Amino acid sequence: MVLIRLLALSMVVTFFTGVPDTARAADAWGCNYDKCVAYCTKVSGKNCTIYCERRLQDKRRDNVCK
Repeated sequence: MVLIRLLALSMVVTFFTGVPDTARAADAWGCNYDKCVAYCTKVSGKNCTIYCERRLQDKRRDNVCK
């Protein structure tokens, strides 16, 4: 039973680590800071300015956004 759980866990980890970096571009707000803040606030109900600043910096660093 433990072996089956470990196998399932390893498959999940392999799936998520195999996702390409371009997945960052496939979010709901693209490269627009204002859309990010609006979407994040709508989904989480919080102020998301720091989150969006960091995500946009990551996208620019990875050449997803210019």
